[in-house]
Amino acid sequence: MCGQRDQIPIALAVMASMGILLLFSFVFVSPGDEAFTVLVMDAVLIVGSTVFFLVTYYLCTRRAMDD
Repeated sequence: MCGQRDQIPIALAVMASMGILLLFSFVFVSPGDEAFTVLVMDAVLIVGSTVFFLVTYYLCTRRAMDD
């Protein structure tokens, strides 16, 4: 994974744009709607992916600085 460290900021930019679009969806979907469950699952996936890429980028950068 650290070999592709230069690509991680691109993935983070994609996650950020998906998060912004997700926030717009929360404006139009209320908790009682059928789409709300899908919206929450999408939010969990986006947040989880963002955390994964941030931690990976941090660890790879730290590892590269130690070498």
